[in-house]
Amino acid sequence: PLGLLIFWEPEFPEVPWQVPGGTIEPGEDPKCAACREFAEETGLPRPNDAELLGEETITPDNTTRHGQLHRFYFRVKLGHGLPDTWDHWERFASDGAAPVLFRFCWMPRTEAREKLGPGFIRYLDRLD
Repeated sequence: PLGLLIFWEPEFPEVPWQVPGGTIEPGEDPKCAACREFAEETGLPRPNDAELLGEETITPDNTTRHGQLHRFYFRVKLGHGLPDTWDHWERFASDGAAPVLFRFCWMPRTEAREKLGPGFIRYLDRLD
């Protein structure tokens, strides 16, 4: 597979397309959190390492439901033989919500830039 790994929530079509991500647990290293969250969200094996692409602080406005966020952006390298598309149930919601169906696929970065929700395209140019 080539491109960026993206997913959407078929049961919630109003939710923008996303890249895997999640919440850092108290005391958890951001790189470890990225690897853990990747495995939890995708159902793929946990990556051994993640490369930091950048980070930013997002101040709340009328487009977010959260307070101030500090986001880290990582790249993980994956092996060969991965499916082109797959479904996986996210069972580890940080807010304790019921499992949510995620549908994954690979998308060219140029197309992803147009389809991903706000905040998910911040460091796409650093993937080259």
